[in-house]
Amino acid sequence: MFISQSIQSILQTLNHNGYQAYVVGGCVRDALLGKEYTDVDICTDALPEVVQSLFEHTIPTGIRHGTITVLMPEPVEITTFRKESDYRDHRHPSAITFVSTIEEDLSRRDFTINAMAYHPDTGLIDPFGGRQDLQDRKIRCVGDPDTRFQEDALRLLRAHRFCAKLQFTMEENTKAARMRNTSLIRYIAVERIRKELIQILEYDPYQIEQMIDLLSPWIPELKDCLLCEQHSLWHDTNVLHHSLRAISFLKPFDEILAYALLFHDIGKPSVKTTKEGIDHFYGHPPVSSNMAKRIVHDLKLPSRFQKEIPALIEFHDEKLACKLKTIYRYRIERGWSDQRMRLFFRLRQCDIMAHSAYGQKSLEDLNAFIEYYDSQRDRPMSFEDLAIGGKEVLEHTTQRGKAIHDTLKQLLQYVFYYPEKNQKEILISLLKEGRFV
Repeated sequence: MFISQSIQSILQTLNHNGYQAYVVGGCVRDALLGKEYTDVDICTDALPEVVQSLFEHTIPTGIRHGTITVLMPEPVEITTFRKESDYRDHRHPSAITFVSTIEEDLSRRDFTINAMAYHPDTGLIDPFGGRQDLQDRKIRCVGDPDTRFQEDALRLLRAHRFCAKLQFTMEENTKAARMRNTSLIRYIAVERIRKELIQILEYDPYQIEQMIDLLSPWIPELKDCLLCEQHSLWHDTNVLHHSLRAISFLKPFDEILAYALLFHDIGKPSVKTTKEGIDHFYGHPPVSSNMAKRIVHDLKLPSRFQKEIPALIEFHDEKLACKLKTIYRYRIERGWSDQRMRLFFRLRQCDIMAHSAYGQKSLEDLNAFIEYYDSQRDRPMSFEDLAIGGKEVLEHTTQRGKAIHDTLKQLLQYVFYYPEKNQKEILISLLKEGRFV
């Protein structure tokens, strides 16, 4: 394992003063996997106040829990060997006890692949078989899996995140304990749920099929989507698998689009009809949009996400004819920005690519519209494109308040179709004539 000069210096300082010190956790795991790693954490039997005395520049970032950050000059966290107990909220330990050996410290960690330590002089310390589990591509809890999950219910999601990130499978006893302790997920703040969820969607969206029960307090519709088959020329799989497949095409990854794709067909089960063996989902976009509106609120997503996601979903199935009228409908009538249009195009592309081979043929029509849209990009489509603004409306009309906005909207509608008229003098003249007031 490559150890930087600054990390070696920290280890040597602790060792020369009579203390044990090891590199621990994720960096050891990633080194054994041959992956790059940046964050390096150190564990020691030196108490926090001793660590502070041994290094010139320190920050007591988590001194209550035994963690001191040393600036070398990059920040390195040094934590005293510890055990934790009394997890009253299934998340945070109420009691911290400092211990004397690295093995005791490793025994409190979540999974075997994260419970290894390393020292350049003595090599790997692996009391729970983490290296073998890396070779076997297994996620296994340290010790009793029920205890590990009951200590910290966030581990229920972390297990799936490591499966997604590393393309591993959950060891059977760990998987069974995960299922038994599903109800504990209610103790976890939705912000932490969201942080794990978005990583899973990026690393391997299909992992969601294995964790529907964990997400049901926020997205109960996922189960119905999994059970909802789509017998038609356009599809070859159930609603959920189609949505996850769409996310798999999202390169580069985008958080807004990942959520939008996950929810874009979520209303299908509630509107499904079948005629002559063919399934139909008439009106599912607005239904999905309304469901998504509730979900993104419950997940406490950022306000921009809460605005963009339902809008993208509501119109994701509309036909896009290569006509000015189509662009007008989105950019002028609905007031969509070019940025939202670009998101919309990517959502449509991922959605279509996740259809059956027959359904994917409509990608040609979408790409033709995108090309047509780009050919019209010099046409005025937003207030910023207008040659005049509210100041000129104030100066040359009696309009005030909301009426100023309405006048500018009429001008934008006009110059969209007559871009050659988008000149300051012409628009002021039109205002003076009372054409748009």
